[in-house]
Amino acid sequence: MPQVRVEKVILADRDKVFNTVTDFVNLPNKLPNVFKLVTILSQDSDVIITEEFVVMAGREITQKVRHVVKAPSIHEVFILEGDARDSHIVENYESSGKETKITIDADFKLGGKLKVLGFLAKGKIKKSIEETMDEFAKILE
Repeated sequence: MPQVRVEKVILADRDKVFNTVTDFVNLPNKLPNVFKLVTILSQDSDVIITEEFVVMAGREITQKVRHVVKAPSIHEVFILEGDARDSHIVENYESSGKETKITIDADFKLGGKLKVLGFLAKGKIKKSIEETMDEFAKILE
């Protein structure tokens, strides 16, 4: 299944970037084209389980996700249920003065609505992540 790496430098403080990305409940307000609804099901220190209604590569999907938050530098995403079940995403946030370099490494497992992406999956998913990162940059810069 597709493995994707995306990097982006955002002209914003790492703490601000990290706190915005991991403010799960407010993601639909900040990125309504990607996050339609996020509900926190449980939270225990650095592990948060959410149910999310999202748009990925142009497809609307519902998924259950385990987020492991290691502030302010690492956010790991494990998709537990949904069309991308068993996918694993690692977001790394590096501070460089007033800039933050975000590196996303993702290993996607696709089923259901996402399986129809076929051999185009890697390109469509990468483009979707890049567009989301561009939107974050607009919000934060």
